[in-house]
Amino acid sequence: ADEFLQKIPDHSVTLFDKGFWSADLMLSLSGDGNHRHWLIPAKKGLVCEEVARYNHNDRLVRMKVSPQARKRNPTLPTHWEAREVSYEIQGKVKTVMTSLPAKTYSTKAVAALYQERWEIELGFRDIKSSMQQNAVTLRSKKVDLIYQEVWGLLLAYNVIRREASQAAVAFGRAPSDIRFKPACQYIAVQLILM
Repeated sequence: ADEFLQKIPDHSVTLFDKGFWSADLMLSLSGDGNHRHWLIPAKKGLVCEEVARYNHNDRLVRMKVSPQARKRNPTLPTHWEAREVSYEIQGKVKTVMTSLPAKTYSTKAVAALYQERWEIELGFRDIKSSMQQNAVTLRSKKVDLIYQEVWGLLLAYNVIRREASQAAVAFGRAPSDIRFKPACQYIAVQLILM
């Protein structure tokens, strides 16, 4: 993790998956650089106490650092603070934790940033499941051909997304209303019929 942390630039936000939840990692990331922030889904069953409330869905919380973490890294404090932001998307409440300051980043901005990260994750899923039929590996064996295959997948993904977006707009719909898999299948059939 130390090598990873050293490569994170100043004035950045690192978005983590929930499996990376660690007081040591989060404190190291934000403490070792200049304006290096993080954003991560909240851990289920998180025990914390409210320090300050910014609004109904946004608060500063204090959490205890586990004894195991302090044993691995004795420089860790006994408690640490983070901002907890909750938002609703498609009827479900999502909660994220972040080091982004409330004075600079609104509740809405934090929620939008995490949602954007989630959309990217869904894009990777679309490439893997819809375009590669859940294939685990690339077919190419040579490095330059692997790069070519990855670029080809990204190009095809973007072309399909673009066509789906244009179709949505043409019919007065939001581009996000068009699901990727049916669009991919439709375009594949049209290419075969050409």
